[in-house]
Amino acid sequence: MMGREWMTRPEGLLQVLLLWLLLTSGLPAAQTLAAEAPRRAGSYWAGLSREQKTDLVLGIFDGFNLNENILGITLKNEYTICSDIMESIMRQSDAYFADMPAGRIVTGLDSFYAERKNKNIPISWGVWVVVRKNRRDPTLPEFLEELRNLYP
Repeated sequence: MMGREWMTRPEGLLQVLLLWLLLTSGLPAAQTLAAEAPRRAGSYWAGLSREQKTDLVLGIFDGFNLNENILGITLKNEYTICSDIMESIMRQSDAYFADMPAGRIVTGLDSFYAERKNKNIPISWGVWVVVRKNRRDPTLPEFLEELRNLYP
């Protein structure tokens, strides 16, 4: 029987983490979300009131927090190295979203979807574009081009 030494190697831990994420999120749920994403893009966004847009962005924030809490607790209890990785990811996410209140993201998404080339990009990806633009991320042009190719 194979021991647990493979879990102490970073690549083994990442494989366990990815497998765990897939299993806990559920493949059917992921397929449903993937099918839903294109419908929640620019046209959907344009049809929302300012209040609804703000609520949607706040819901995204709530989702981030819930995900971080669940993963943080689970990984901290089971895998020390994974919890260190998760804490690093949380710090990086917090840095990207610093000084980005929901209203500012809503305004950024309004500008983002004003460009016709972005109309099919899901809102969840649009949020990342807006915060990366705010941080003057030098990789944003390539990232945005990839999104435009994925969602023509």
